[in-house]
Amino acid sequence: MRGVSVQSITKSFGDGLVLRDISFTAGAGEFVTIVGPSGCGKTTLLRIIDGLEEGDSGEVRIGDRLVSGPARECAFVFQADSLMPWRTVFDNAKLGMELRKMDIQTHKDRLKELLQLVGLGGFEKYYPRQLSGGMRQRVNLARALAVDPDVLLMDEPFAALDAQTREIMQTELLRIWSDQRKTVVFITHQLDEAVYLADRVLVMGRKPGVIADDITVPFSRPRELSLKRTGEFGQLVERIWGTIEGVIRETGGI
Repeated sequence: MRGVSVQSITKSFGDGLVLRDISFTAGAGEFVTIVGPSGCGKTTLLRIIDGLEEGDSGEVRIGDRLVSGPARECAFVFQADSLMPWRTVFDNAKLGMELRKMDIQTHKDRLKELLQLVGLGGFEKYYPRQLSGGMRQRVNLARALAVDPDVLLMDEPFAALDAQTREIMQTELLRIWSDQRKTVVFITHQLDEAVYLADRVLVMGRKPGVIADDITVPFSRPRELSLKRTGEFGQLVERIWGTIEGVIRETGGI
């Protein structure tokens, strides 16, 4: 398993400076969440880590390897599940393996195990129209894990879910992460989600995007949802919100 090192990344689009001197590391097997106001460059940063965008300066390394194009060590989980409606759960989950020209027969048992792991055992022959939103995102997660990445990059994967399903998916993600121990970089606008999931929370400022705070989450694992109702949890969420509120005021509102 390998971690992520981001060093002095700066990125502009046209005359607009989007990211300035972004540096952080996510150690092997570490779960790092990123929060910040809209427009601070969170998704752009994730795309640069994955090699889908190129920074103007700085570098990204996965382990010791310099990222200079789409990173095979990474798998990207988007907000939209983008499942193909004509494919079954199993066939959607194997798509990444097909794109990477992996031998499906050799990895068939692993894929079945992953579908069991994400709670979709017995649903292999279902189609996306037959699934709930949470189940569709489980397929999305299985598809990402199927290529056995070192790093999972997750861009607000639960944003479209209702509050109850979102909390269930948070606990499920931690269960799966505990089993697989992938390095995770996870973007969210939900501060309680960021704290509940993470080993560390990075708070980004904007115009241009910078790392305004790097907060270690002190709560032991495994974590129950009841943690969110404790005073210590609420205080940490308030600290993060205070940083974001200060950033918003400094840059002229939302």
